[in-house]
Amino acid sequence: MNFQVQVSKERLDRTLGILKHALERRVTLPILQHVLAEVEGQEMTLKATDMELAFEATLPVEGSGSRVSAIPGKKFVETVRVYPDGMLTLEWPEAGNRLWLRAKGFNSEHNIQPGEGFPELPKPEADLPSVQLPGALFRKAIQLGSLAVSKDATKPALSGVLLHFGPSFVRVVSTDGFRLAVVEVPVQTGLAADARIIVPKRALDLLPTSLGEDGQLKLCWDDRTLFMEQPGLKFSSRRVTGNYPAYEKVLPAELPKRVLIDREDFLRTLKIVGLKKDDYNKNVRLFFEFPNLRVYFQHPDEGVNQGTISFTGEEQALELAFNIDYLTELLERLPGEEVVYQFKDDVGQGIFMSPSIEDMSFRYILMPVKFANPA
Repeated sequence: MNFQVQVSKERLDRTLGILKHALERRVTLPILQHVLAEVEGQEMTLKATDMELAFEATLPVEGSGSRVSAIPGKKFVETVRVYPDGMLTLEWPEAGNRLWLRAKGFNSEHNIQPGEGFPELPKPEADLPSVQLPGALFRKAIQLGSLAVSKDATKPALSGVLLHFGPSFVRVVSTDGFRLAVVEVPVQTGLAADARIIVPKRALDLLPTSLGEDGQLKLCWDDRTLFMEQPGLKFSSRRVTGNYPAYEKVLPAELPKRVLIDREDFLRTLKIVGLKKDDYNKNVRLFFEFPNLRVYFQHPDEGVNQGTISFTGEEQALELAFNIDYLTELLERLPGEEVVYQFKDDVGQGIFMSPSIEDMSFRYILMPVKFANPA
């Protein structure tokens, strides 16, 4: 008699949409291009790994009995995605290494492999240090805190994101040596001492789409792996080895001056004047001439683009210059209607932030570029 279970297409599709990220890398072991399905009673556990990332998700099914098999991942993911909504039937014939995926009017056959060849996923020990915080809040922290990750593959520590755990906070930090993004989430972690963990950016990039809107997220770690767990989903990533820069020393202490700029106006103006930028010319100049901000971009061969918008705050004339990509990347990700720039003078670094961010603090530090000639 064939073994079969029924599962919600929506639940299965959403789960496979997370697990597919472990199938995207080229791997030498063919079994790693499979999703391991373990059915036990009225639960099905799906696992996927590329030996750097590992996912384990559990979802309810209708049926009884047990079965373990490795299903070719990409075709299975694509088939589930395009199948009609409703209940799907997974059917294992008694003879042969086949799986049938059935829906009303559709049948799809998939070759499967025995589950014994699938690697064991990393599991945390019971006594590891751990932190719990709201999953939705951590997702927002990652989106902002990973903004300044280095694209230089020769610097593995800077190519990752630092998770800094303290007794009363969790920080998400990134830097490429030219800018620094720091998000701090106030939370009582219960830790007796600070802990610093460098995580690959690729791993954290997946979390905003993987984490649920509600519920607590548990993080724990050992010397090699960071483990994250929400109801129904477990996720682990190898840690990046290396020393992260002492970013606290870069944070400015006293910034008495500030200006407020409409974020969308600023972003639109930067995109327009930045049409002349290229790989070698990326610095945009900002002339604060109260109450107007003149945004000025000059290309040595193509001439000048400039635009003017309004601002509020510091009335003393000020000239600043920044890498235009660093500004546009910030404004595209920053929430709220306004952006604030706090500074001491036009020489040292200042801090960009958003007054609309709640439940956490965000600081984006940029060092101004100096021009020798006036505009």
